[in-house]
Amino acid sequence: MYRMNQTERLENYYNVLDFPQSVFVGEDGRLTGTWVMGNNYRVKSSYYGGYPYGYLKRIKALFPDKKNILHLFSGQVDKEIFDGKTIDINPKNNPDIVGDAHKLSEYFKEEFDLILADPPYSIEDCDHYGTSMVKRNIILKECIKILKKGGHVVWLDQVLPMYRKNELKVIGYIGMVKSTNHRFRVITIFEKV
Repeated sequence: MYRMNQTERLENYYNVLDFPQSVFVGEDGRLTGTWVMGNNYRVKSSYYGGYPYGYLKRIKALFPDKKNILHLFSGQVDKEIFDGKTIDINPKNNPDIVGDAHKLSEYFKEEFDLILADPPYSIEDCDHYGTSMVKRNIILKECIKILKKGGHVVWLDQVLPMYRKNELKVIGYIGMVKSTNHRFRVITIFEKV
């Protein structure tokens, strides 16, 4: 099965989207750069902590080859932009599966091409979501169990979760800025080895 390389992903990104070149393939082969998301509030979801406007379009442009996708900590996802299965602990968000991200392999026996994760970043966020803080390293281990070899985890967070280099390799770091008085986040792109 053919797999896109970093250069092909980036070329597709710039062909699909009309953005200034702010992401590049570094000497180490990783995607590196910064996304300035702006102050656009035209997202369909009024969900606290939802993806910023344009985020899913950018991820889809980087991963046009991915078909079997999981939105982890889904909240409310605009599936018209980037379809996939959703899992969330809160039933009011209407996920496909109401469940605990610490137990992904109990819910899914299939293997995903791509997992998009945007966990709560702080205790304050957890208060808004009505949940407890997540154990990132455990969840990332669960992601590995349900991810195809060569599949990707796109982890949006303020911290880099612990991982084992013999299971995952980092193929990208993209800083993300929304606008003033918003958090600076990093998109870490992992590939299963």
